[in-house]
Amino acid sequence: MSEIRYSIKIASERSGVSSHLIRMWEKRYGALSPDRTETNRRLYSDENVERLSMLHTCTQAGHRIGNVATLPTDMLCQLSQESTANPKPSRAKDAPGALSVAAQSLPPEVVESFKAVENMDAEALQRSLDKASIELGYQGMLTKLIVPLMQNIGRLWREGELTGAYEHFASSALRTYLLGQVQSYAISRSSPTIITVTPAGQLHEFGAVITAAAAGSAGWYVVHLGSSLPAAEIAGAAIRSEARLVALSLVHPPDDPDLPAQLRMLRRLLPSRVGIVAGGRACESYQKELAEIQAQVVGDIDGLYKILSANRRHRLADEIDRVKTSLGT
Repeated sequence: MSEIRYSIKIASERSGVSSHLIRMWEKRYGALSPDRTETNRRLYSDENVERLSMLHTCTQAGHRIGNVATLPTDMLCQLSQESTANPKPSRAKDAPGALSVAAQSLPPEVVESFKAVENMDAEALQRSLDKASIELGYQGMLTKLIVPLMQNIGRLWREGELTGAYEHFASSALRTYLLGQVQSYAISRSSPTIITVTPAGQLHEFGAVITAAAAGSAGWYVVHLGSSLPAAEIAGAAIRSEARLVALSLVHPPDDPDLPAQLRMLRRLLPSRVGIVAGGRACESYQKELAEIQAQVVGDIDGLYKILSANRRHRLADEIDRVKTSLGT
C-alpha cells in the first residue's frame, strides 16, 4: 500500500506551521523536499509533517530556522525533545528589540510607529502616522515609514525572529488607517478610476492597500476590491466603474500554477483602453506572463507615483481630443 500524501493545507494544520512558512523554509533553507504532482502541487508524507512539527518546536523554543533547517532527522528529533523539556526564551519575544533597531535608520519622529507595533497599540500607531504625515507629507509617510516598517516586520517574521501576530497586527491597523485616508479624500467620480486588488490565490492584500493609498493621494478615484479575486470579477468591476487602470499586488505565493492563466484571462476580458499595473516581490516569478499581458511592473512607491501621473496626463490628453472632436475642431 502506498504511503498517504497530504496537501500543504493539511500539512500546515498537522504541523502547526503556516503554509507561507512551509514554502519559505523549503525555498530559502532547504528544510525538506516534498513530492510534486504533475501540476507541480506539493504533496507531504507523514515523515515530512513530523519534520515540520519538530522544526516548529525548535523555532518556538528560540532556535533560528537557518541553524536547524537541514539537520538530520535524528538530530532534529533530539533537539526538539530537548527544546520541549528545557524551553529557552523565545527569540520572538526579543523581536520588538529588533524592530527598534530597524527603526534607527528612519527619522526620529517616526520611530514611535515601531514602538506602537511592539506594544500592539493601535491608537499610538495612528497618532504616530498622523504626526509622520504632517512632518514628511503623505507620500513621505508611505515611502519612509510604512513601507520600511512592513518590509522589516515581514523579514523578521520570515527569519523566525518574531511571531506572525506582529505582522497581522501591523497589517490590520495600517489597512484600517490607509483605507480610511482614501475615503477621506472624497475624490470626484470624474477623476480617473483605478482598481486595486490581488488576483485569485494571492492572499497578501497589503501591497494593494498601499497602492490604493498612493492612488488616492495622487487624485485617482479608488475602487479597492481586496484580496484573491478571480479575473472575471476584476474585469467586471473595471468595466462597470470605467477604470483606466487595474493595479495588481503579487506577493505570495511566487509559484502558483494557476496564476498565469488568471493573468491572461484578465487581459483578455479587459477593454484595450484599461492598463494593468503590477507590483510586489512575486512579480519576478511571473515576469513572462506580465510581459505577455503588457503590464507595467513597478518596484517601489516612487515608480508607482510616476505611472499614476503619466496615466493622468494621458487621460487629460484623451479628454481634450474628445472635446475637440465633439466641437468639430
